[in-house]
Amino acid sequence: MFSRIGRLVRRLSSHLLHLRFAAFFGELKALSRRPLNALQALRHARELRKLLGGRAAGRRVVVFPPTLDWHLPLYQRPQQLARAYSEKENTLVLYLTANSAYDHVRSAEALGETLFLVNAALARELSTLLADAAETIVSLSWTVNRRYLPLLRPDRVIYEYIDELEIFDGYDRTMRRDHRFLLRHADLTVCTARTLFDKARPLARRAIYSPNAGDYAFFSKVSDTTPAEEAADAAARFSCTLGYYGALAKWFDYSLLLEAAGARPDWLFLLVGMDYDGSLPESGLLSLPNVRWIPPQPYERLPSFLRVFDLAMIPFVLNEITRSTSPVKLFEYMAAEKPILCSRMSECRRYRSVALYADAKDFLRKAEILLKHRSDPAYRALLREEALENTWAARTDEILRSLESAPRSDAVFRPMSIKKAVSE
Repeated sequence: MFSRIGRLVRRLSSHLLHLRFAAFFGELKALSRRPLNALQALRHARELRKLLGGRAAGRRVVVFPPTLDWHLPLYQRPQQLARAYSEKENTLVLYLTANSAYDHVRSAEALGETLFLVNAALARELSTLLADAAETIVSLSWTVNRRYLPLLRPDRVIYEYIDELEIFDGYDRTMRRDHRFLLRHADLTVCTARTLFDKARPLARRAIYSPNAGDYAFFSKVSDTTPAEEAADAAARFSCTLGYYGALAKWFDYSLLLEAAGARPDWLFLLVGMDYDGSLPESGLLSLPNVRWIPPQPYERLPSFLRVFDLAMIPFVLNEITRSTSPVKLFEYMAAEKPILCSRMSECRRYRSVALYADAKDFLRKAEILLKHRSDPAYRALLREEALENTWAARTDEILRSLESAPRSDAVFRPMSIKKAVSE
């Protein structure tokens, strides 16, 4: 840290010595715009050391390089895995954030006794703070985060292959190259869909199939939750409510819902979530009187909306992206014991409690059947059974067992080997 400040001082002094005033003031201006200038970085690093100092001693530490902001109103696999790992015995979890939009962390923020949100700008400090850990594991799902490996110097690396690469921002040749590198060198590659597993297996050191899961303890209490007022008020005017929460994007089957909602004006189609790519207003759905859209909600409020659903749906189009999609909400719907209706996505076909439709007419027919059986004890028992088989606790147990039995990778993630690795 002090060496960086010294280099900055020498550069500024050189500008003044050689009368390069434009360069001097330009660098000062650029410095003022940085989220962490040198003095702030020193102060925040001290705060981080004070908060985390000694916590790693003798523990397994799992570090998540930055992907989604923790407080983003789309609580997804990275956050769920981080919390589930933090509940394991003798385990500390550090979830790094780039403070992109929803997080505002200067040094670190305690999310639990063994779970911390850490400013990714301070990642360089962590290798020292984690030096006395029993083991350091890095779990990454975004290929660009490969650059954190020489900073963190992990003992083991888990590469989470969670989607087709094309869905990520910045998809290019570099991402494909880094993806192949991580498959070859990570101790364990975790694939969330069978199609991804089939692609990874020929290249990966070791790969396992581990789809998404649900927080059973949180969503099984839906029936005891007070319904969200804005959803309950809308639902009161209709005979039943077909609900969805999550991202609304081009992979959402707007055309099918337009046809279904037009055919059943007595049903409310309730959509809760982020207009991810601006496709919702263009879809025409919002012009229908029996379609209600509610903007994204905090994760903690989702059960209050799910309480209002008579039927939970996942109406995604079938394409190369959704063929490899394992919806987190599927297992949350199960835990809430809500009837589930999905398009024929590969990852939804694996569960007996899920009804699948072929087209809009089939959607309406299956919905009517499910609505008649939504209180059936046998069906609710099946939903509960499959929810309990697919919890985040079970997933993380499986991942850690597979990691423990996997042969250790070479030292390619160590600093001395980075130059060689980057050239691949």
